[in-house]
Amino acid sequence: MYNHYKINLINGAKELTPFIYGDKISMECKDLEGNWKLGPICLNQKQELSVYYGRDSPLYCGIHIDEKEFNRIKDVLNRNSSWECRIPISSESDTNDNIYIPFSIQLWGYPQDDHLDITTHYNFIFHVEKGLIIGATLYPVKDKFQDVRKNTVFTIHGAIKWFNGGSHVELNDSLKLIKDNTNEFLNNLDYWIVILWIVLSMFTSLIIFSLIYKYKLKPNLIRKYLKND
Repeated sequence: MYNHYKINLINGAKELTPFIYGDKISMECKDLEGNWKLGPICLNQKQELSVYYGRDSPLYCGIHIDEKEFNRIKDVLNRNSSWECRIPISSESDTNDNIYIPFSIQLWGYPQDDHLDITTHYNFIFHVEKGLIIGATLYPVKDKFQDVRKNTVFTIHGAIKWFNGGSHVELNDSLKLIKDNTNEFLNNLDYWIVILWIVLSMFTSLIIFSLIYKYKLKPNLIRKYLKND
């Protein structure tokens, strides 16, 4: 069952539905006409670039570069434009009601006369809190450069990582810490349950022995000594 959280906006508070572990989250980017569309489209998955909430995983996406996309990327490399994208901060069923975190795909490369030299390594980083995404970025890391030409596939790879809150503590480490603390608590609980069981067993045995002595052994002993007298 989902818990709901409220976020304060200029026009009032808005109730949000948090993500749960493993939820699929799709990103959107502006197309060449400036409209928001799902994307970029990864040819290997045959769908838009997506992540799964809280799940660290490799990033791999092959993007088809037609002539228009080639020219757009060239402008991005020349810093004449930006590749604007966004991702929802919560799991709302009505996409028109979503709040988004904006970010841009920061390409690193060098335009040449007939092609583009672009690095292929990119990391996708998320900061989350109580099931809500509170920060996102996608940035390049020095690696091999790909010769990208018109009507070819530009392949990016890297890592998708999730961090707890505004820190750089990995979300999975936080979950592991909670699990470890829970296991420690359960182990301690098991220890005290055993101690309690021993005490109760001794107490129960003492009561049973007392009852046996009072109603069985003691009367028998009294009758025995009276008989001897």
